[in-house]
Amino acid sequence: MTITLYDMKDSPHARKVRLVAAELGIALQKISCDPRVGETRTAEFLGRNPNGRVPTLEDDGFVVWESPAIMKYLAAKHPERGLAGTDAKSQAQVDQWLFWWTGGAEAAMDALNWEIFIKPKVLQQPGKDPGIMADAHARLDRFLPVLDRQLEGRDYILGPLTVVDFAAATRLDRAPAILGFNITPHENIAAWLERMRAKPYWAEA
Repeated sequence: MTITLYDMKDSPHARKVRLVAAELGIALQKISCDPRVGETRTAEFLGRNPNGRVPTLEDDGFVVWESPAIMKYLAAKHPERGLAGTDAKSQAQVDQWLFWWTGGAEAAMDALNWEIFIKPKVLQQPGKDPGIMADAHARLDRFLPVLDRQLEGRDYILGPLTVVDFAAATRLDRAPAILGFNITPHENIAAWLERMRAKPYWAEA
């Protein structure tokens, strides 16, 4: 069966899915859909994902969207790998850290991206609102030390490799340089990122 990923190369959310698929050896048929030029607002695409966003995955007629859900769906195809946890407790920890990440540090990065790029370059609106930018940086200053402490003495966020690592590392791989924040004081995060970047498929996915 062909698994189709409606994709955008520059999307960090889509890249998370590509990386998990690469880790699991799952082949994806990738179809590029650029929301910046309206390709996700067609009636056909909105029939798959009413939000008009990538990534969206289709597997033999089954459609799933939102990158954490897609990553967990792919991980469930290879439960022996444990990327979504191996029992009720570890699965709960995966969910806990996924929810924490998307609602915390990642939401702050999304706010910065919206102000720096989306508003001025896509929506043709004034960006870089000082209050929003300051709040986003304050949230990063709050949440990144939590991640750094969690990584103390661990190779990956929960110990073994899980989808949480792909969710977080994909954003932290490039966002500091693009969005203008610093992670170098967080030594555990820096070491973990290097372990993720050393994976043979990391640069290409």
